[in-house]
Amino acid sequence: MDSKKGKDLIAVKKESDDCKRILLKLESEWIEDYGQPCDSIPLRKVGQTHNKRLFESLEVGKNPYKKNNKIEYNGTVYRSNLESDFAKLMDSYGIPFKYEPEIKVYTRRNRYPDFIIYLPWLDLLILVEIYGKSNDPEYIVTIRDRQYDYMMSGWMQGINMMSYYYYDKAPYLPEMIMEEIETVVMRNFLIMQYS
Repeated sequence: MDSKKGKDLIAVKKESDDCKRILLKLESEWIEDYGQPCDSIPLRKVGQTHNKRLFESLEVGKNPYKKNNKIEYNGTVYRSNLESDFAKLMDSYGIPFKYEPEIKVYTRRNRYPDFIIYLPWLDLLILVEIYGKSNDPEYIVTIRDRQYDYMMSGWMQGINMMSYYYYDKAPYLPEMIMEEIETVVMRNFLIMQYS
């Protein structure tokens, strides 16, 4: 993260770590003064935001469409190398994801996006579609229909949705994916700051 956006995110992470350090210091001072931890009130679902609960509730493995290419990574079978490479990339950055989770769109129809990733530091869900046959005229209709369903259901490109279009000769560049995630993160951080 050598970019300006990356440095800004690192600064925010440092501020968060500083706050945690302060809280730990205050807690240890309390214990020193009173000889026991301060009383706490058990709150239901503390730290459980709507997005986190939604992410945890997403069910995977229900996509009825047959997988022709069986590429396995980390115990999961993926439809393509592009998808397994994306999963490897998310794992390498420690980003939690669900592969082909079942979601309902505005028409009450079930859709199975390739991935939904969860960025806990922003409490942000991002729907990810990787279209591997985007030069196939018949597949373009499928792409259009999926994108429309997602957008009408509140998934907005560049805000909480990312789509990648590949064809047979298109290179796979993990740096581009991480750059786009970084852009989405910064956009959401700015939205939170100014709203």
